[in-house]
Amino acid sequence: MNTKSSHPPQNPSTDERKTPNKLILRIENIVATINLHCHINLTILAEKFKDIEKKENFPGVITKFSKPKATLLIFSSGKIVVTGVRLEKHIPIIMEKTLKRLSLAGITLTSEPEIRIENMVGRADFQTKINLDLSSLMLERAIYEPEVFPGLIYKIPEPNKICFLIFSSGKVICTGANNLATIQSSLKKLAIQLKKNDLFNTGKINSIENNNEADSEMLDL
Repeated sequence: MNTKSSHPPQNPSTDERKTPNKLILRIENIVATINLHCHINLTILAEKFKDIEKKENFPGVITKFSKPKATLLIFSSGKIVVTGVRLEKHIPIIMEKTLKRLSLAGITLTSEPEIRIENMVGRADFQTKINLDLSSLMLERAIYEPEVFPGLIYKIPEPNKICFLIFSSGKVICTGANNLATIQSSLKKLAIQLKKNDLFNTGKINSIENNNEADSEMLDL
């Protein structure tokens, strides 16, 4: 009696190498807007604080905070654009510092300020290489022109504002989200597409168990 199995033996190490189950995620930039619902006298503001700068041919003024790090574009309409922020929890702190400065300049608010996150930019690393030539053929709405730009541009169907810049090293830039949960879920959808189409290059996955990069997290796929 032949007891030999008709199914070929599986090699789990090969699958493990080709399909990572974790990635490193780090938020690189958060862009937010603050609407104060009141007019701001930019001249008075610039005269009061030496670190507020008025640039030629720019309708607002610019100032920077170091702790937490942020750049603010302040307009007379009462709208403020905040950029360069790394952590979402820093935005209320930045608003509080801004309101304190406005108060010192004699500017009073007539209503509660409105804060909205417009965009988050995340940087992810699958820690294994991605075949971009094959990805450009297998992924719908993918654009890959290596002679122009070294990365592949890919937009996922839902949500339709999410755009990925995918590099052969396994690093990915994610733009278009306005919250961390959307970035996380979109990266998981991307991982599913890459695994399903066998787009991870065969090779050892670098260990990420001891990731010590500041403000980064490990995301299970």
